[in-house]
Amino acid sequence: MIIPSPVIRLDYNPATDVLSVEWPDVREHSLGEAEHLLDVVVQAVRLYDVRYLLTDTRKGVVDVPEQRYRELLLRFTRSLAATRVRKLARVVTVDTLREGPISQVTRESALAVPIRSFYSTEEALGWLTSK
Repeated sequence: MIIPSPVIRLDYNPATDVLSVEWPDVREHSLGEAEHLLDVVVQAVRLYDVRYLLTDTRKGVVDVPEQRYRELLLRFTRSLAATRVRKLARVVTVDTLREGPISQVTRESALAVPIRSFYSTEEALGWLTSK
């Protein structure tokens, strides 16, 4: 089921309770837009009471200093901490595997759910829906 949004594609599967999202581009000149897109994701998580979040970062471009990206991620994960999300999976490529900021944000945020990275959507979905 596609959740209506004019700014980002939100694909929710009620049977598995998985919300799939393509990670937005994060560039210096459009950082505010990226923040807004992530707020839309958090709103959808709240509205649909989503427990499993899948972010596909394979096409997303990150062109900001690591510190600014870390701040964006920290804000996003803190917003998610106030929801019922139980697992977060990231689909990555070797180029999008930005483990430094992700690891640091996981430690600093109040998000007490596991976050794992995968190279395929199928693996990520398998992990998200496993008990």
